[in-house]
Amino acid sequence: MKPPVVMDCQNFKELLDSYLCGELAVETNHTMLCHAERCCVCRGEMAARRRLRASLRGACSKEKMSDLAMERLRARIRSEAGAGAHAARTGNGKWMRGWFAGLFKAWFLTPAVVGLLLVAALGLYVLRRGTSEDARRLTPEQIKALELSGSLMADSASGHRSCAAYFVNAAGPAEMPDSVREYDPACVGLDKVAAKGAGGLLLRAAHVCESGDRKFAHLVYTRSGGLVSLFVTVRDCRALKSGAAPPFSGLSLGPQRFTLDHIAVGAYQTLKRIVLVASDLSEDETGALAERLARPVVEHLRKAEAGAGLEERLIGLRTAEFSHRGHGAHRVKPQ
Repeated sequence: MKPPVVMDCQNFKELLDSYLCGELAVETNHTMLCHAERCCVCRGEMAARRRLRASLRGACSKEKMSDLAMERLRARIRSEAGAGAHAARTGNGKWMRGWFAGLFKAWFLTPAVVGLLLVAALGLYVLRRGTSEDARRLTPEQIKALELSGSLMADSASGHRSCAAYFVNAAGPAEMPDSVREYDPACVGLDKVAAKGAGGLLLRAAHVCESGDRKFAHLVYTRSGGLVSLFVTVRDCRALKSGAAPPFSGLSLGPQRFTLDHIAVGAYQTLKRIVLVASDLSEDETGALAERLARPVVEHLRKAEAGAGLEERLIGLRTAEFSHRGHGAHRVKPQ
């Protein structure tokens, strides 16, 4: 009898593809699901891989090689595999390398594996297109540094439950007031930015509110009687479990999901802000809605932060230049 699998984040990620392919035992599947329920990071990873598989499946179903092209590809692989195997038998060149090359290429003779190779190449292309310039492979320490704090989770769930419910029957449509500039200039016109992903939602309210000791720019939507909240808040030390905001964004981590008091929340971290989408819908429904609704907001905030960073660097350069000139002038002695 095999000992039970000890499930931690590393084992979860190693087994995730096998789980999604239905290759694991029932007991291991149960262990995976139990871990995903407890860990919002791994739950987000599972959702991201599901979406990638669905995208690849959809893309590959649209593009199909002709029978002639497939036969040519098979013939080319057989030819190269035969050459590699011949090199291994005769000892020409590096015989070990030739033997491994022949074995490796022969393994790819089946049409199914050729298809998998094409899917993998397409997946790499999709990932390269979908990731931004700051996306990278995060280390376990970096992932840990991106864990959201319990207070942020509680404040966002409480804000949705209390504040959003107040506007469920508001006349709408609403506009974010210019006074939001005092809270966060990047949130001016937030309702118009989010409108790009808010198809099927009715905006009931747009304002700045407080929940607990945290402020949010808050958009309140309804869909078929259900409430949906979009929050933007500052990414400060209280927003993260580590107590310190890391010097990199969490966008490469993808959406972070959690459920609190029957309210599902999807969260995205830019360098300076956190975007949250909360609803009374199921976690999967909220996750799909969060991805659509938060995407234009996240992109808008990233551009605002990049512009602010450039402006800060220019101001720093000008200040340094002024200081240098000032010190230089001070050193010149009068004639």
